[in-house]
Formats: sequence, C-alpha cells, structure tokens
Amino acid sequence: MLKEQNSDKDIIIISISDFLTNELAQKISLLQWHTYNPKYVNKIKEFIYEGKYLSDCFNVVATNAADDVIGWLYCLKSQENPKLWYYGNLFISPNYRKLKIGTKMVEAAQKKLIEQGAEVLRCYVDSLDTVSIHFQKSIGFKEKPYENFNSFLNKGNSMFELILTPQFEVIPATINEAIFVYMFYTQNIDALHGKEIPLSEWKKILEKDDPDEQNFLICRGVIPLAWLRINGLLNNDMAWISMLIVTNIRQHQGIGTFAVRFAEDYAKSKGFIKMGIHTTDDNIPAQNLYKKCGYTITEYGNCTTGDGVGRKGYTFEKVF
Repeated sequence: MLKEQNSDKDIIIISISDFLTNELAQKISLLQWHTYNPKYVNKIKEFIYEGKYLSDCFNVVATNAADDVIGWLYCLKSQENPKLWYYGNLFISPNYRKLKIGTKMVEAAQKKLIEQGAEVLRCYVDSLDTVSIHFQKSIGFKEKPYENFNSFLNKGNSMFELILTPQFEVIPATINEAIFVYMFYTQNIDALHGKEIPLSEWKKILEKDDPDEQNFLICRGVIPLAWLRINGLLNNDMAWISMLIVTNIRQHQGIGTFAVRFAEDYAKSKGFIKMGIHTTDDNIPAQNLYKKCGYTITEYGNCTTGDGVGRKGYTFEKVF
C-alpha cells in the first residue's frame, strides 16, 4: 500500500487487490460509468473472474481520504508467456488528474510484477489517442510492432511495452554476512560439487583481507539474494568470477545477469580488459547464463572440483 499526499492535503492511498470487494467494484463502476447499476458493476466482476479463470490478474486501486475510488487499473497475465503481463483500463477521476496518480499506480503494478518474476508489461493504445501515447512514453514504455495478447480484439491499436528491471544493490560480504554466504553455498553444494564448509570457516575466509579477491552480496532492500566472488585481482589483464550463487527461492529473476554485469563493471574499474569464468559441464543453467551475457567458450577439459573429484569443465571468457 502506498500513501500519497497531493497539493490539496488530500491523502491518496494506492493499493493492490487480487480480489476486489463488492463495495470496491461498485465504487469503480461509479468512477468509470457514474452508476451503481449491477450491469456495470458486473463488468468489473467479469474482468476479475475471467482473468483468474484463464491465467491470473490483479487490480491497482487509488482512493482518497473519504475512501472514494479515484483511480483504477487492471493487470492480466498472458496465457502463453507467464513472464508477460498486460495492463489496461487505467482511469483517473477528472478532479485528480495532473497529480501523477496514474504514474504511481503503474509503478505499483510494476513493483508487484517484478517481485513475481515478470519481465515485460504491455499495454495497447488507440493509435489516435495522442494523450495516452504521450503518457506511455513518459513512463518509459516503448512502442513495439503489434502482437496479439490472449484473445484481445484490439488489432489496429498501438502496442507499448516496458521491460521490468529489478532494482538490486551490492554490499561487501564481510564476516558479518558470513551466515548468508554459508546458506547460499549449502543450498547449492550438490550443483557446485563442493565439500561441506562450516559457518566458522566461512567467517575466517571472509575476515581475511585478501588483495586478490573480493566478495559481495547482491541484495534487494535488506534481503541478500546472491553471493558473488571476484578473484584474480592481482592479474594483469583478466579477472575471474570464481563464485556466483543465487538463493534457490529467487532464481530465474535476473539476479544472476545483474551479478555478472556488476562483476564486469567492477573489473573494468580496476583496469581489466577481460573476465573469465569456470563451470562444470553438467551445470547447464550457469552455461546458459554466461552465454546470454556474451561469454564464449575458450577451453574444455579436465578439472577438479571442491569435493576432490575430477570432472569435465568449461572456461568462458569475455573481452570488454
């Protein structure tokens, strides 16, 4: 829930609801069609019923201090691509326009979708509606060639899309963050072919001031989501990503890609011109990530993993 205060000292509350109450549906009907007539209230209910039945949906609702609905938009998930969502039916009360309430509502929808792992938000606009087209562009949407969405009958409209980019921050992983490094490593020990390392040992590792390596945590807010280790910092031209682990409950949400880009930027800031990565041949998700980030295979051969077993592995490299 988001609270905004406009210039008239009116408190605006923006909230998200998967299932509207009957009272809210009536108030939305009053906002859009100026009536409580069941015929129009049922239109709202049909949107939600069909959305939940066919894929998934939610509503973003803006209310004022008197609890009147002064804004509404509807979001619907694609039946074919769970990473793609649509938003529409954005309507703001004429008395509350030019206060950027619509912008705040779309931003609230974006935040929820990013948290769910969505990647693209789409909308359709009448090609002659210059005001709506300007609004979409002002909040970052880009016009794209028309594509169908579910069973919508809106061919001829202009299609806009926004890439949903999670906001992460990076902090050094010190002895104080050892518990998170320990958890991430333990969660993925089989995929890493590692040996068991107790928390006390991780504290010793992270306490060291090693000029050849740096450890980082990738976080969203205060929550650590991944551990990144960069080493080879005493080399002349190439640094290495020696460890990248994303917590199991947040994989496939762009965190790994963000971590690789951060590592590259960090290496560039230290004067490096190349980045290298090793991974075993059975770690397909890691290989796909590095290829996606522009890395090429430079070597395939024998390696010994942390558990002491000989395996086959790849070396990936990228020149900046």
